[in-house]
Amino acid sequence: MAFRPCSTRRAVLALLALAASPTLAFANEAKGEGAVDPIFKLEAMGLPVIVDKRLINYVFVVINLTLAPNVSPTIMDDKEPLLRDAVVRMAHRAPFTRPDSYDTLDEARLKAVVLREATTLVGPGKVVGVTLLKQTPKRRLAPPRPPAAAGT
Repeated sequence: MAFRPCSTRRAVLALLALAASPTLAFANEAKGEGAVDPIFKLEAMGLPVIVDKRLINYVFVVINLTLAPNVSPTIMDDKEPLLRDAVVRMAHRAPFTRPDSYDTLDEARLKAVVLREATTLVGPGKVVGVTLLKQTPKRRLAPPRPPAAAGT
């Protein structure tokens, strides 16, 4: 029987793809002694910064969902696109714009919306926390100017 490097290469690539899967990596961590809650990492999302109904900037956010200990991270695999869509729609309807910055978003409101939407999609008690890992603006902009004092 002849050695077929092409099929071996495919097998190695398939194993690497499985090992690199975030869902499997977090599921394996959760099985160990003293394991932490399973985590599901959402793909980065670009959320708008809107001021006076004008698009000023985009901020790209990376978010992790902390799941209850008895919940498999695979529960979010098919729900992630729906969650991302709901968050982006909310960001356009009621922007997460901060009054003091065009480079970062209102973290507390964003976390609350993500938690609410995730709970709606997978059921109560399955998502126990939201962590905002990173906020990267598309462009660095100067902070908003405070309004001019009346009578000046």
